[in-house]
Amino acid sequence: MAHGSSDTIATVTITEVAPGGDGVAHVEHDGEKRAVFVARAAEGDRLRVRTDFEGRPARGEIVEILEAGPERRAPPCRFAARCGGCDFMHLSLQAQAQLHLAHVKRVLPVPFREVPLRYHAAPRAERYRARARFHVAGSGGRARVGFFAPRSRDLVEVDPCLILDPALDEARGTLGALLSGAAGEGEALIALGEGRKPVLELRWSRDLAAACYARLDAAVTAGAWAGARVFGGAVSRPAVMGDPTPIIDGPDGAPLRLGIGGFAQAHELLNRELATCVAALVPEGQRVVELYAGAGNLTVLLAQKAAQLTAVEDDSGACDAARENLRARGLRAKVSQADANTHAIGDAAQAVVLDPPRTGARAACGAIVKSKARRVVYVSCDPPTLGRDLEILSERFQLVSVDLFEMFPHTSHIEAVALLERRRI
Repeated sequence: MAHGSSDTIATVTITEVAPGGDGVAHVEHDGEKRAVFVARAAEGDRLRVRTDFEGRPARGEIVEILEAGPERRAPPCRFAARCGGCDFMHLSLQAQAQLHLAHVKRVLPVPFREVPLRYHAAPRAERYRARARFHVAGSGGRARVGFFAPRSRDLVEVDPCLILDPALDEARGTLGALLSGAAGEGEALIALGEGRKPVLELRWSRDLAAACYARLDAAVTAGAWAGARVFGGAVSRPAVMGDPTPIIDGPDGAPLRLGIGGFAQAHELLNRELATCVAALVPEGQRVVELYAGAGNLTVLLAQKAAQLTAVEDDSGACDAARENLRARGLRAKVSQADANTHAIGDAAQAVVLDPPRTGARAACGAIVKSKARRVVYVSCDPPTLGRDLEILSERFQLVSVDLFEMFPHTSHIEAVALLERRRI
């Protein structure tokens, strides 16, 4: 948080933790009671806080912990206070679980709030991330690789990173030297590829120094990296070295290829449990439409039991990967490259499965309401948009169950699987 003339030091008590992860306190300011959102705070904390009242809500930064709340703990990562990655690392795992349950329950439409929530803990809370996006800054010497500080573009180098798969953490540690001499900034997506070796997707703001390409190519040739794809400056076609395809352990135990630079769940072990849960919620032998299908993470299980499956995805690389994943397993499904937000459900569909991005699926849910589908399985990574979309679906559907998966331990993010069935009118 940038410090300004409007900053005030106040002593506050945190009364709750909001869905976004910040603690909430209330302060009298200029004759008005103001809510103050404080990053890295725990319920019951008594704090001295530097507060900026210019925005609404006001934002606070911890200056001193006067008295720790009952769920506060010493973070296992020494960078937790400065790094913007793990905003719940100062809380016990039990407190993290309780907050996620409470936050999801709060966003459910009122008629659905009595539906029981089932919680699935992560089998591993550290060294679990199989992919991560880093910010990189270069000024002619060794490039700096890390995460932004909370609500800031200040780059924080984290070495080691406690949540990364060890192979990815090792790759992160070498990337700065590989990009030595680069001027500008960029984003680096590091994931696991062939042979569980790291792959790199790099987007750089300016033309990248020739020596950087040479070092990256040498690292791939030597087998330290499986592959890299690099966009430097305004180029329309990237430089490709080796095979930069990310590969995860699929939910069926077989390798699942992804679109280069594409999306995948970060926690491979819990992803298998989530995908199995989704497939179990779809009855055998039905005609299914899957929206926002990606590279087929859910598709490869749905195709084993659906009488007919159409998987809809707008990214061409993900569609190609989905077709390859199905072919490798001897499975059949129609993979349609189209916008899931506007794709027609069709009168034949009996079930709809959707796994939208954080922005949710407002338009798709409107189409589902008008369809003849009897069952909906909605996978969400953002409780507020899930709540909004369930409100749309509530016009014709009843919420049956919600499963929560701790896909991102030590963060305020939670993955939810909601099952809905059409009400009889």
